[in-house]
Amino acid sequence: MKPVVPATTAEFDCLVRKAKCCLICQRMNGSQRVIGHASGRLDAPIMFIGEAPGRLGADASAIPFHGDKAGDNFESLLEQVGLSRYDCFITNAILCNPKDSKGNNSTPSRTELSNCSFFLKHQVDLVGAQVVVTLGAQALAAVNLIEPHDLQLTASVRQKFSWYGRFLVPLYHPGQRAMLHRSFLNQLADYRFVAETYRKLVPARRSSVRQTNAVVSQIAQQLLATCGPVSYFALHKLFYLSEYEHYRATGRRMTNCYIIRQKDGPYVVELNIRKLKKALPDLRIWSEGPKLMLCLRAGRSLFDDRIPVPNAINHVGVKYGARSDDELKRVVYLTGPMRQILRREKYGRENLFNVPIDFTAIRTDGTVSMNSGQTADS
Repeated sequence: MKPVVPATTAEFDCLVRKAKCCLICQRMNGSQRVIGHASGRLDAPIMFIGEAPGRLGADASAIPFHGDKAGDNFESLLEQVGLSRYDCFITNAILCNPKDSKGNNSTPSRTELSNCSFFLKHQVDLVGAQVVVTLGAQALAAVNLIEPHDLQLTASVRQKFSWYGRFLVPLYHPGQRAMLHRSFLNQLADYRFVAETYRKLVPARRSSVRQTNAVVSQIAQQLLATCGPVSYFALHKLFYLSEYEHYRATGRRMTNCYIIRQKDGPYVVELNIRKLKKALPDLRIWSEGPKLMLCLRAGRSLFDDRIPVPNAINHVGVKYGARSDDELKRVVYLTGPMRQILRREKYGRENLFNVPIDFTAIRTDGTVSMNSGQTADS
């Protein structure tokens, strides 16, 4: 099987612009077109195709499979088999949320699947994925419009098939209704099969992270314990700065959290507020005007003693914990990865909203590690 050559950013941005202008499906004209850089890398080795953006998930967050229960399940399944969003490109058979007459999620019609097949085919063509994973019967039917197959979900689940110059792996949807037909444990075995298939095709890479939800929540907990009350906005920026400083000092990330560039700076996908509430029983949440504020009731860290607290977390907490949100925003925009994004937008005229942040930019922009005594705003 020949490797697929991924698209350039310009080609993908052109497709995104076309999708944003599409008005073919009348009942979805008020929904967001969920396609963009938040879907993942254009050279990702794995492509996941779901059914449609969820009303409480991607239709609100603009990040596929994020923000609702199906997104939580999907992210948990990826994590437990050692995959990251950095390994994946994630999209849906249709790019808008189909709603019923009451405003709830609805199943897309065959006509709607056909209408959106142009965009799905072009995404498959543009992304260099060797493994295409369909999530649910609707997604499996959608890829049939690109290249015909005779697969049925119940008979074909967790198997690998040659399709369109790639491997196709049909799986069940990670939503709660699908869990009634295929339990979370069975789906976990399905995702292990995807991970094994991927690792047989892609040369082994040196592991550079410790990625578990526990570690992510413990880093957030340590930052809150050091900084005291902070806004939810600030927590994302402090987490990013901790990753940034750790990478500058060691050349490695602490986690492989999926961190993307949004309008107000870095957004850490794994810092989902519902997950934080569940992971941190001592977390207190309240509102101050438009701001969501966080602190620990206990006022102390419960960081796992078996996992040494990286110096970068305490360093960032002490140096930046008292900064205002506006000051933190300015600090993160002075970091190497964010400056690289701004340069590409200014001089290359690229649209990099929701693009995954590349920490390797730190090594090429002339900055120095924090061991020298300098930091992001030095």
